[in-house]
Amino acid sequence: MADIEIYTKDWCPYCAKAKALLKSKGLSYKEINVTTDHDLQQKMIERSGRRTVPQIFIDGESMGGYDDLANLNATGELDRKLEIKPEKDLNKLYDVAIIGAGPAGLAAAVYAIRKNLFTVIISSDIGGQLGITYEVANYPGFQLITGPDLVQKFSEHVEQYGIERLVGEKVTGIELDGRAKRIKTASGKEICTKTVIIATGTHKRELNIPGEKELAGKGVVYCSTCDGPLFRDLTIAIVGGGNAGLEAALEMDDVAKKVYLISRYDWTGDEILQDKIAVKKNLEVLKYHEPVELHGKDRVEGITVRNNRTGKTKRLDVDGVFIEIGLFPNTDFVLDLVETNELGEIIVDNHGQTGVRGIFAAGDAIESHDKQVIIAAGEGARAALGAFEYIIKQV
Repeated sequence: MADIEIYTKDWCPYCAKAKALLKSKGLSYKEINVTTDHDLQQKMIERSGRRTVPQIFIDGESMGGYDDLANLNATGELDRKLEIKPEKDLNKLYDVAIIGAGPAGLAAAVYAIRKNLFTVIISSDIGGQLGITYEVANYPGFQLITGPDLVQKFSEHVEQYGIERLVGEKVTGIELDGRAKRIKTASGKEICTKTVIIATGTHKRELNIPGEKELAGKGVVYCSTCDGPLFRDLTIAIVGGGNAGLEAALEMDDVAKKVYLISRYDWTGDEILQDKIAVKKNLEVLKYHEPVELHGKDRVEGITVRNNRTGKTKRLDVDGVFIEIGLFPNTDFVLDLVETNELGEIIVDNHGQTGVRGIFAAGDAIESHDKQVIIAAGEGARAALGAFEYIIKQV
């Protein structure tokens, strides 16, 4: 049995995702909580070379963070490394395969199974963006609940029906096989189904500039709540002018030595957040500035920004760059199959049906004006009912 260690922090959603993924594979691990222990934090940084949590080690070898673990699992490399043999028999025809396990996917699963449809959930994780949301104050029935706690309630509801789940899988494509659809994953699995519900949600946008990928986890951060405290008394830059960027700036103002808040245009965040930013003295605002390059070899050492009004560039010496520039739909695997808008969001009718018979979509991956948990859940239910109606009308 492999020796697995995982460095975590309290209320770190990516830590929870990593632990859930390991548990779903029946793997035991040693958890090292570094929330309040500065010495353990430094040991983690020294061992991994990163200032982000979680950090995972297998037999003493650094595997990186959650994204690294998920990628290893999705490609099947984790199973090969740990000599895990597949247990599920996928040589069957499902009534509905739900891709994604956020609010839309889990709600779709409940409605599908209650219609007595043979159902499977295929997902990289459980919860999606909701799983990394700190607080939810607008979901009926809960005056205030954390995202992970709400995910747990969704998940427990699904689990009582015994729905088959393939967690940790990345879908790479869908092929049409007559009336059936064949779903392919990065690990080489194939799942055959009568209908598909795409509920893959969104992921955080990246800057896509030189140095970003090379320094990911080495000062490049996508979750200020998780990793912000590891940058105490250091100088950081936050990129983003929406609510996420402004909230991260306010959060880090009391943690970092200095904060640069960089936005390509004027701010779009709520006025109440803008008013709070205006009175902060530890925070330097750089509106109409665009990041063009990150610097550093083993860690972030600086960021070059360009003034979009003058064209002049300058380098800022920083120890970390927090990227908070919005979300992008997880639809790359179906862009050549279904109709999407210019953002890559899937276009559906009022039954959740795409332009391809038997393929439905729901949640934040579809074209819709409002991205809310309750709306995503409702769309998931609608798509499941649409799939049921489609199946019973087939001769």
